Amino acid sequence: MKKEVTVAISGLHLAEDGQQELEMAYDGEYYEKNGVHYLFFDELQEGFAEPVRNRYTMTAESLEVRRSGPVSANLRFREGERRQSTYQVPWGSLTAVFDTSRVRLDVQEDRLEMQVVYRLSLNGEEQAGCDIRVRVEEQKRG
Repeated sequence: MKKEVTVAISGLHLAEDGQQELEMAYDGEYYEKNGVHYLFFDELQEGFAEPVRNRYTMTAESLEVRRSGPVSANLRFREGERRQSTYQVPWGSLTAVFDTSRVRLDVQEDRLEMQVVYRLSLNGEEQAGCDIRVRVEEQKRG
């Protein structure tokens, strides 16, 4: 796969008060070394002048998400594991717990897809069941 990619992230959050679906797309950079897949992209969030820089490190067994800028976090997902992280935002910090039940990685010549299924708790309160999918494709030149 080429270095310049389009990153599509879709998610489904199932909570007591209903479900929320989201989908976002970004231009990014992709690298692969020794079976580890690296993805870099900037995310503009409402209310922030500076973008959030994202680095995804993907293997067949895990996903690590590092975010830096006005929002920072180091999130790790590994099937069958429960992990805790601090999510830092300008108005404070949240303690997030991820109880991951599924991690799947599918790598093809011109695309990559990853799925992570987990339960999310924030500051000790269960929030939602989550199903996140990351799709990476070579950018199309017209």
